[in-house]
Amino acid sequence: MLASAGDQPVGPQWIYEVKWDGMRVLADITEGRVRLISRTGRDITAGFPELTGVGARLPDALLDGEIITLVDGVPSFEALAERIHVTDRRRVEELTSTIPVTGMAFDLLRLYGVDLTGRPWQERRASLDRLDLDGTGWTRSPVYLDGPALLAATRDQGLEGTLAKRITSTYQAGRRSKDWIKTLNRRQQACLVGGWRRRSGSSRASIGSVLVGIPTADGLHYAGRVGSGLTATWQRRLQDSLAPLAQPDPPFADPVPPADAAGTVWVQPLVVVEVRHLLVTSAGRLRQPVFRGIRTDLATEGVRYES
Repeated sequence: MLASAGDQPVGPQWIYEVKWDGMRVLADITEGRVRLISRTGRDITAGFPELTGVGARLPDALLDGEIITLVDGVPSFEALAERIHVTDRRRVEELTSTIPVTGMAFDLLRLYGVDLTGRPWQERRASLDRLDLDGTGWTRSPVYLDGPALLAATRDQGLEGTLAKRITSTYQAGRRSKDWIKTLNRRQQACLVGGWRRRSGSSRASIGSVLVGIPTADGLHYAGRVGSGLTATWQRRLQDSLAPLAQPDPPFADPVPPADAAGTVWVQPLVVVEVRHLLVTSAGRLRQPVFRGIRTDLATEGVRYES
């Protein structure tokens, strides 16, 4: 179940949570064995071994939640992105100590073989609250009654925003529902990379900016050029990912401004990245975009305008 973007609703029929800046995951526990499944259906269990201990406490359950990592007490997708692509066992073991993660559970979809998705949120949450998650690597996402106060607090603390949930809502798997409303302080947007430009003053083919787009009914719409936030590490990873995808023509359905197109190496739009921005202009461009990381957890088909 996915949230729709919008203004924060208010009223007694709503409950509020922090919108965690992490990676959505299902923890499927069967006979004590834990499988962590990303939004794309990929099994990511090997990358997060510290979250599999919950199987010793819960022999059968299906948790919906978010994997997060904290930097100075604030969830950081940039830090988490260092882990979501890693599968080598030795490297994973190193990262569990240097970039620890927490499983933030916010819904319970199955318990001891009983499907709970048809039950209202408040009933599912009551069942989640009764689970003993201490020492499992998982915790429960706190809930709040005062949405406006929570939104203000998330803004003050540099958090992403809030998630409002209708307390009578059932769980609609795979659907984007108006029963869950996300309200963001800083807007996030998944994009597809359609080209890259060399870093200014560099004699080598190092990436200084990427040209990104967002799929629409009319094709891949050009959303702008992103250079801010591209660290040396991300430049290298993008270079590795984009080098095999080079093509002679731009993949965008609409014209790219000449100032952006000059010197661009065009690529097939198969790499998903996350961009933080101030707003979307009337022309569909991202204003003041900042690169945040490669989204290996999100399929190209899942990219759409979020604002």
